[in-house]
Amino acid sequence: MQNIRLFISRSAVAAALLMLVGCGAVPQPFRDTPKVTSDNPLLDMPTAVGIAVLPVHGVPQPLDMQISTAVATRLQSFEIPAEAVPSNPGLGFTLEGEARVSDTTAQNISVVVTWSLHSRRGASVRTYRQVVTVAANLWRDGDMVTATSLGNEAALAIGDMIGGIAPPAQGPTETKPPAPTFPTVSVKPVDNAPGDGRESLRLAVLQALTYNGVKRDDVNPEVSLTCEMIITPAGSNLDKVAIVWHALGRDGKELGTVRLDNTIPEGALDGPWGPTAFSIADAALNDLLKLLITHTAATGPQRP
Repeated sequence: MQNIRLFISRSAVAAALLMLVGCGAVPQPFRDTPKVTSDNPLLDMPTAVGIAVLPVHGVPQPLDMQISTAVATRLQSFEIPAEAVPSNPGLGFTLEGEARVSDTTAQNISVVVTWSLHSRRGASVRTYRQVVTVAANLWRDGDMVTATSLGNEAALAIGDMIGGIAPPAQGPTETKPPAPTFPTVSVKPVDNAPGDGRESLRLAVLQALTYNGVKRDDVNPEVSLTCEMIITPAGSNLDKVAIVWHALGRDGKELGTVRLDNTIPEGALDGPWGPTAFSIADAALNDLLKLLITHTAATGPQRP
């Protein structure tokens, strides 16, 4: 059985949890977290795949934010981490909508919305053009039902975009070795996680693994990843936090573990985790992948 431990002395772990130190509980996902910036090297990694959905340019308030909220909610239903925010504080991708009015009557407003998905460094990854007609009074005053309808339609197309995302090429093209073969994996909710960490960390880990070639299988996986959080008081309003992933084979035997340890302000993980979930997933990702590769090397490719 392989055991992989990550200690606080490693910068990736420190960055993953210390973003909360000094700013307490994060009041809303992606907001008011000054340590989560474009200068954070951890969030500069391609695996920081959270999508910031911005208000739709050219649409009056509050409908602009209502539409972006509907798009983010629909993307989340596809298990794509997304959040409607005024601006992107440094996550992997930004989704922007630009609305141009094509026709106006006393009753209706016809609009063409161009949705653009950008990488963290600004390069356009995908675009989608949506033609919509909105009642003039709802365009002016906002309406969540209308926003949900428009947002759901856009998210269906945008969800297809996400499947083709790849980090931009860097440097000259080189011959690459064959991609590693990973076992199929099911990622379970995080036991004993405060706030929304039970699901948000699970989805962040699942998304990071998927973007690195790991196939999801919740019916008959070769490996199941369980996770638990252990929080103990550390004095002076501090908590000692351990996050432990256990890899289990089909026979239920443990294949190995990956563990993160840190000390953070008491209650700092209560409430929405926001970008913290992605950063923790990034900190554990390489060791989780190594653990999965070890399993493949030991057992060979398996079939259900």
